[in-house]
Amino acid sequence: LMDVVASGKRAVLFFCVQHSGATAARPADEIDARYGQLLREAIEKGVEVLAWKVALSAEGFELEKPLPIAL
Repeated sequence: LMDVVASGKRAVLFFCVQHSGATAARPADEIDARYGQLLREAIEKGVEVLAWKVALSAEGFELEKPLPIAL
């Protein structure tokens, strides 16, 4: 995605947050510090990161509301 932005195009990383108690999305640095580092680098280079809370049901899922990204 960083290469896409560097080429002059838009790049978006979209997180569907399924945990019902979630109030924000964040990289789990304690599990994968490299991923967190790369996510922050991507944001600095212009990759847009969006997170939305998702409601799950037997019929499917529905986007409920946007969540902040906690870095």
